[in-house]
Amino acid sequence: MVTRQPPPESPDVSSNEALQEALAEREVEIENLRQHIAELRAAGKDFLSGAAHAIRSPLTVTHSYLEILCSDLRDGLTKNQQSFLGIAFENAAKLRNLVDDLVDLAALETGSAQIELVPAITDTMVESVRSDLLPVADKQGVGLTTEVTAGLPEITVDEERLQDVLRRLLDNALRFTPKGGSVLMRTRQDQNDVIIEVVDSGVGIPADHVADAFQALSLIHI
Repeated sequence: MVTRQPPPESPDVSSNEALQEALAEREVEIENLRQHIAELRAAGKDFLSGAAHAIRSPLTVTHSYLEILCSDLRDGLTKNQQSFLGIAFENAAKLRNLVDDLVDLAALETGSAQIELVPAITDTMVESVRSDLLPVADKQGVGLTTEVTAGLPEITVDEERLQDVLRRLLDNALRFTPKGGSVLMRTRQDQNDVIIEVVDSGVGIPADHVADAFQALSLIHI
């Protein structure tokens, strides 16, 4: 009796099957990594939100008491003590602003940010923000001016948030503009858009770092 043996598999067929199995395994690994990354990002957002809210309350109390000390006890302190107290108050204010930024960021990341869109007059907002920062500009010896375009249409925005953004831009411009310099906030219309610009005579950002200034803040790097 003669038994016929099946012909050996072609090397190409065997190699293709092995390659397909390897690709299937890699796809499973990639999907697992994607799920892990999503879990890490969710955990990071929860941590950011919880930490920011936990720090905000005691820092607000500390800032309030320092403000009382600065106003009520300042006359009874030596010049050095007044200086130390002023430095503590200013840094507490900076920390409070930073925590407020983290709270806002956490709200945006989780989709819980409350946006209140209302019709607003651009010129009025610009002048209001300038008035808020004018004492800072005068103290630092920097000229702070506005240049508004007449007849701009109303814009629909969250007025409080937009004003906060403008204040931060002006504060940054004033901080990095030397004494005797100038900061200008101007408005103009570009077709259907209303443009608000902040221009200063400070050191600016190196050209090769400009793109980095607009990168999203991330506390988790994968």
